[in-house]
Formats: sequence, C-alpha cells, structure tokens
Amino acid sequence: MSLQDFAWGTIHASAYRDAGLLRPALASPRGHGALRYRCPVTGSFVLVTDEPTLRALERPTARLRCADCGEVHLIMVEADQEDVATRRACLIRR
Repeated sequence: MSLQDFAWGTIHASAYRDAGLLRPALASPRGHGALRYRCPVTGSFVLVTDEPTLRALERPTARLRCADCGEVHLIMVEADQEDVATRRACLIRR
C-alpha cells in the first residue's frame, strides 16, 4: 500500500494536531468577514474569503488546505490580544 492509497480521511483530526503533522498558522480577521494568514511553508499571505471555508474556520483551531502551498495547516484565528499571546506561546513550545 502506498501513501497515496491510504485513506487519510479515516484519521481523527486530533491525531494530526497532536502528532505535529500540521504546521500552525495564525489567522487574523479582515474586513467583510475574511481571514488572512501567512503560509508557514512559503511565507506568502493567503486571504480566505470563501463562505463555506470561513464557516469551517469558526472553531478556535481548524484544518485548512493552503491555497498557496497545497499542504494542510492548523489555522488558529486571533480573537483578542491576550488570546493571541497564549496561542503564540503554545506554538513556540512545539
């Protein structure tokens, strides 16, 4: 069985986060409900405006396939300054 044949959808989402398989990216809210994050692979800024994707990102941490590099990232939406500091500290510890 090759990696392409493996049923990746059968793995629980927490396994990706806890195993460190996802690169984290902090997202900040933009006008009209959009989100912007910096791709941890390429360093480019990505603006998310797609309504279904934005609804999926309403959770504090969510997975998103990056439009820039194609990898799946752990997107953490910045809520307020205190929350941002806590999340950045968690990213540094990883």
